[in-house]
Amino acid sequence: MSQALFPGWRPDADGRERLATVADAIAAARPGDAPKPQRRRPDQWHATLCFLGYDLRHVVTPTLLDAFADAAARIPPHAFTLERVAYWRQSGAVVALPRSCDALQALCDATRDAAKRCGIRPKQVTTQPHVTLAYLDRGLDGQAWLEAVDCAGASLRVDGFELLFNPGGSYEALAAWPLTGTSLPAAPRQASLL
Repeated sequence: MSQALFPGWRPDADGRERLATVADAIAAARPGDAPKPQRRRPDQWHATLCFLGYDLRHVVTPTLLDAFADAAARIPPHAFTLERVAYWRQSGAVVALPRSCDALQALCDATRDAAKRCGIRPKQVTTQPHVTLAYLDRGLDGQAWLEAVDCAGASLRVDGFELLFNPGGSYEALAAWPLTGTSLPAAPRQASLL
């Protein structure tokens, strides 16, 4: 059992349709001699905003929920488009990678900061948001055929996020927040040394 806990974004119906098109394109692009991807179910598609860790359900307190609500109030709804599909050798994941999106990265950072304010040190912060669409075996050589997968198309809407718990094989939403910010937080500035 996974017992993973993390704030995450899950696509709405339009987003799931868009990602299904990309997953179908992955299957269609696979050469006959390439390994067959094990497709994830649409209910498993998500982008982890900040991975808190395993066996941490006890940290889900009103204080943490309030901290995530505050994060949601600071980030505006936004959208991102997909740039490409990639194979990550270490995990075996076949991922859809978004084009650079300041708002999506700000949401990742805001959830990380919310957890830290509650004394939770995230096991992994997100510096490259992604959606895992399938898995191949781990440790394979590069899968150049994935570079041919066409990701052009409609944007994926991000208008909220959830605190997700994985008891094994599925994701339970423990809480959800709409994004209600009106502008992105200002980037931190380092004071001059001189």
